[in-house]
Amino acid sequence: MQTAVDEAQAPDGLPLDKLESMLNEISMQPVWRDEAQTAAAYYDGKQLTPQVLQSLKDRGQAPLVFNLIGPTIDAVLGIEAKTRTNWIVRPDNDDSIEVAEALSEKLNEASRTSLADRGCADAYAAQVKTGLGWVEVNRNSDPFDSPYRVNYVSRNEISWDWHAKRPDLKDCRYLVRDRWLDEDRALLAFPMHKELIGLSVNGWRNFGAWSDNQPQNLIQLSHAYAESQETVLDPSTWWDTDRRRIRVFEVWYRKYQSGTVLKLNDGRVIEYNKANPLHNVAIASKAAQPIVGTFPKMRLCYFMGCHRIVDLPSPLPHDSFPYIPLWGFREDGTGIPYGLIRRMMSPQDEVNARRSKMMWLLSAKRVIMDKDASTMSIEELTDEVQRPDGVILLNPSRVNKDQYAFRVEQDFQLASQQFEIMVEAQKMIQETAGVFSALMGKQDGGADSGVAIASLIEQGGTTLAELNDNYRFGRRLVGEQLMALIEQDMGREPQEVATNVGKADKTKIISLNQRTDDGFITNDVQRSKKQVVLDDIQATAGYRAQVSARLFELAATLPDDIKAAVLDIIVDSTDIPQREELVKRIRKITGTGVDPADMTPEEAAEMKRKQQVQAETESLALEQLRETVNKLKAEAAKNQSTAENTDSKTNSQRYADRKTDAETDQILLQMRELTQQMSDMTRTLNDKVTDGEATVKAYESVLPDVMRMKALPRPGQEKKPAAKAVATR
Repeated sequence: MQTAVDEAQAPDGLPLDKLESMLNEISMQPVWRDEAQTAAAYYDGKQLTPQVLQSLKDRGQAPLVFNLIGPTIDAVLGIEAKTRTNWIVRPDNDDSIEVAEALSEKLNEASRTSLADRGCADAYAAQVKTGLGWVEVNRNSDPFDSPYRVNYVSRNEISWDWHAKRPDLKDCRYLVRDRWLDEDRALLAFPMHKELIGLSVNGWRNFGAWSDNQPQNLIQLSHAYAESQETVLDPSTWWDTDRRRIRVFEVWYRKYQSGTVLKLNDGRVIEYNKANPLHNVAIASKAAQPIVGTFPKMRLCYFMGCHRIVDLPSPLPHDSFPYIPLWGFREDGTGIPYGLIRRMMSPQDEVNARRSKMMWLLSAKRVIMDKDASTMSIEELTDEVQRPDGVILLNPSRVNKDQYAFRVEQDFQLASQQFEIMVEAQKMIQETAGVFSALMGKQDGGADSGVAIASLIEQGGTTLAELNDNYRFGRRLVGEQLMALIEQDMGREPQEVATNVGKADKTKIISLNQRTDDGFITNDVQRSKKQVVLDDIQATAGYRAQVSARLFELAATLPDDIKAAVLDIIVDSTDIPQREELVKRIRKITGTGVDPADMTPEEAAEMKRKQQVQAETESLALEQLRETVNKLKAEAAKNQSTAENTDSKTNSQRYADRKTDAETDQILLQMRELTQQMSDMTRTLNDKVTDGEATVKAYESVLPDVMRMKALPRPGQEKKPAAKAVATR
């Protein structure tokens, strides 16, 4: 309970009629808490209503519950535990690097002491089961405990403006948390109203006999009594005379106002205060630009039943509610939140019903008998049939004495059918939730290889993406509000923060809010630009083991010199005992990753000696390299001279060769011309020979006829003797 000075008489506070209007609006909101309570009961195994139990009892069935929702939800909650990441503060510019590093250390320290991970985990469980979980981030009034509290708050304690649509409730007008406080607890929270508390827990029964020496108290209590008589709130809903406790409403509400703000050159926006001379100087020097706008201011008030006892501006350093919602899923039309269990309730009911039906069918027996088949009563006969060692007496005087006079039947076929359908319903529970067997550590469905199992796990993570994304969004808001409280408590007082404590690196001291001689503040926490985000690297032991295994596999493929350079990083990724000491020794031997400022004088002297030896070795190697280079230069000059002589001779020979080539080309040209002429003459001669041969052939073809004609005697010429003719011839 936030304790503060009473400002209930503030004129700009929240009057009683506004509270009544809020509570009336809350009562008219869609009913969703009953369904959320049922979903939580299903997770706990309370899955049968009194009506169902009575119906099963009337039918003789056993009220069996085969809770499959519980292990499935536990698998989803295990994902959050195995993939949990830390908050880190990231700078938005180079000037805020050290501030962000120091604030990251402070933030994680506050997270550990306030058990913030436990609070977020409990809210995540409510988010998964019922669709909504709340996390409170506020200061702790217990001086022996952590200065901050990050606790899970039940959904039944908080109501909010149902017209708000944003997941961070930036557009929400009000948020109400109501709880019952015992008289002693209320007196400690509101010591200034002990008379009002005492009268309220008694139901104002002894108000007439009450007396006080201070008239002012009597006047105030008279007004309070009049309020208790005029309010529309039911008195039984805000006091309990038997337990002596009272119901307290903690109301956070936004009050919109119009005013001037200053937009600074570094992007920050602050509310303008005309009484602040620094604001006026900033405007005059153009370091800030005044802007008129409408913005909300957060306020806090407490109602003890119908009595407003505290109303004041928000004591928190931000204009947000200290209660952060973690949304599961929301209906599109009504905005009702719901979780994974809603999808699994129907198949879970089917599994329970069919399992009970199947067990009943396996044990149930149907008796078919004639009226005179037995001398036993129906009740006795039924009991004996159900017993495995039952004795049934038949009537020897029965009319029908064959086997059909008395029969006992069992329908095992229906039981097998019920079993098959029940198995399908069991699969539907995981399928509707998007949680596969591989995600629950089971192996079935044909996924035998590691790649196939990893794919199923990745697919399960994809189906839960919206749920986990909403959780990461809400967890980041928790870190931002916790960081805002830390910054407000630090203020501008000089502080020193130690980082790298318990790590292989040397502890680093960062000074914050240090004022210099010229009046400036270095590492100013209030002016630094930064933001709170979730670390990309998971902080769980399982994830570290996976990273370590991958680094070892990578190192096996690297050369030996590179292995030595990254050995400290690989060892630092493991969870082996005395990891930090081992990393220090590796860095000391290899000389990698060592900051000279972190060394002792002996280590610095040894490092200097090694550097001198290394410098001498490098100098000797450099001298040898120079001699080698000079030798190569001399050989290069000699080779160049020889090459020049060779080039001179080569040029002369090249000229002679070109001359010979030219003469050869001339001769070849003449030879081609002569060859062409010879070819032409040969072709002409061949043509003449061909013509001559044709003439000879023609002549030979007519020669016999010519000779024959010459042999014939001419007219008037006598025939000569044959011998003379032969001789002549």
